[in-house]
Amino acid sequence: MADNNTIELPPRSSRRPWPGHIIVPACRTAPKSKPWVAYAWRAELGWAASLRTLSDELFSDLVAINTWLSRHASQSIPIVPVCYRSAEILGKEKRLDDLTRTTLFDSGRLTLDLLACTRYPPPLPAAVVGPGPDVLIVENSDTYWVLDELLSNAANHPIGAGSGRTFPAQVGALDADVAGRGSVTGTAWYWGDFDPAGIAIAEAATFASTAVPIRPARELWSVMADRPIQVRDTVDWSGVNGDRFLGPELWSQLAHIRSAHGRIAQEAVPVTTLAQWVKGLR
Repeated sequence: MADNNTIELPPRSSRRPWPGHIIVPACRTAPKSKPWVAYAWRAELGWAASLRTLSDELFSDLVAINTWLSRHASQSIPIVPVCYRSAEILGKEKRLDDLTRTTLFDSGRLTLDLLACTRYPPPLPAAVVGPGPDVLIVENSDTYWVLDELLSNAANHPIGAGSGRTFPAQVGALDADVAGRGSVTGTAWYWGDFDPAGIAIAEAATFASTAVPIRPARELWSVMADRPIQVRDTVDWSGVNGDRFLGPELWSQLAHIRSAHGRIAQEAVPVTTLAQWVKGLR
């Protein structure tokens, strides 16, 4: 094997009858090339040459962006949604979203401004049911349709809108457009399931919304206190601090549901109860 250069033996000066070690040349790891170090980057991407590591896929992405920047160097580029720019430059509409979660996106590196694109919030499903400045947001779709019908037939009512678990990502739409009415100028009143997930959605949305205040639709949360508790002894409420969103009084009113380790879904509140609530709106 040594004669065939498959292995390398230690020097023959060793007095040991058998070598203490051998070397297998085929197992030596050649240093990996770093093509991005010598690549002709535009000034905007010059930082890429100093990266210690870069996968082949990310290098290919940066080359495509470099080419796009060169092609549009002397042009005024219209701003488009990020998925459109991603499809144009990288051939995949969601690739830029992936890149924003890497270290390539940062101040002084890649930015959406550099690529002349912007991220719009997901649209908020909504229906215009009245002229008021407020919006009612409910977690579940069936409840949304029930309230849409009830509010459409009422004399005094706000705007009704529906959403679900994606609502925290959609709060930006409140300041952009809801049902073709433009931004919400009043308050967003939120009602969801009374369970840990429903409270988490409400808190996350409240934290995410900086332009439009999100408040609990108190009367709708309150009527849940009188409904039969669902799935007793199965819901873990530990670590849930719903009083931050609902307030101490309403949180206390619903304490017996938490103590029973249960929950109340929106759909457990009868349509007749919702109709009574609508009649009481002013």
